[in-house]
Amino acid sequence: SSTTPYVEDTPEPPLHDFYCSKLLDLVFLLDGSSRLSEAEFEVLKTFVVGMMERLHISQKRIRVAVVEYHDGSHAYIELTARKRPSELRRIASQVKYAGSQVASTSEVLKYTLFQIFGKVDRPEASRIILLLTASQEPPKLARNLVRYVQGLKKKKVIVIPVGIGPHVSLKQIRLIEKQAPQNKVFLLSGVDELEQRRDEIVNYLCDLAPEAPAPTQPPPVAEVTMAPGIFEVSSPGPKRKSMVLDVVFVLEGSDEVGEANFNKSKEFLEEVIQRMDVGQDGIHITVLQYAYTVTVEYTFNEAQSKGDVLRHVREIHYHGGNRTN
Repeated sequence: SSTTPYVEDTPEPPLHDFYCSKLLDLVFLLDGSSRLSEAEFEVLKTFVVGMMERLHISQKRIRVAVVEYHDGSHAYIELTARKRPSELRRIASQVKYAGSQVASTSEVLKYTLFQIFGKVDRPEASRIILLLTASQEPPKLARNLVRYVQGLKKKKVIVIPVGIGPHVSLKQIRLIEKQAPQNKVFLLSGVDELEQRRDEIVNYLCDLAPEAPAPTQPPPVAEVTMAPGIFEVSSPGPKRKSMVLDVVFVLEGSDEVGEANFNKSKEFLEEVIQRMDVGQDGIHITVLQYAYTVTVEYTFNEAQSKGDVLRHVREIHYHGGNRTN
């Protein structure tokens, strides 16, 4: 069935007071072996969904992937999935129980290294794997474990093993922990402990990730400087279809310019304003005259209609002055 694409401009509200909103790519790896019963696997999925509820999931903040692993790996959610957080949580809640004899940690870390983090497209974000393991990988399969953890370390991927229940291999998860200083093990006696340790785990992940940058400031006001024969526009913002600008015209009214040239500047200013889309929802105009002092002839606060602006421009009197400021 088709799903509605997630629109970044309509975020869903946080479901909890405790909420992580950093720059993070987080991969959940779920043990699909028979060391967890089907009922216990349901508790594991509930834990993952509960964690997702406490994350600001979006392509700009926290991206998540969900992989169930046994002797192979099955990705249910990719990092690049553009779906609403509620839809991603629904998918995570429907991961199927495999109940296989083996859950190969080495294979799923290899899969994550090459298939998920093969191309790092967000260098500014932290990359973390939450390895939810309840079983021991046979030694024959585990011989390349360190190699893949080291490969992940080179890509700046942190691996956090969460060992669940009596069948987990302490030796294997401690080996993962030893490969990098931020690879921290969480040991739980069983799935029933997941919920009470959830906020502690989310806190640890969140502390490893950088803050999102502050929203960008609106572009500064475009400034237009007027002098006889000169019309300069310095506008740092890109051109937009609907031109909404605050424009300042600055007229020199000193003795050096003289009244005749000042009047030419006014005429030129009138021609320019005639071609502008002046209005409350369009271009706003301010006109300044300067010599020894600066006089505000028309401001953004006044009625922004082309007729009013032009009338005021025609009524501007030349001030004169032997100096400029």
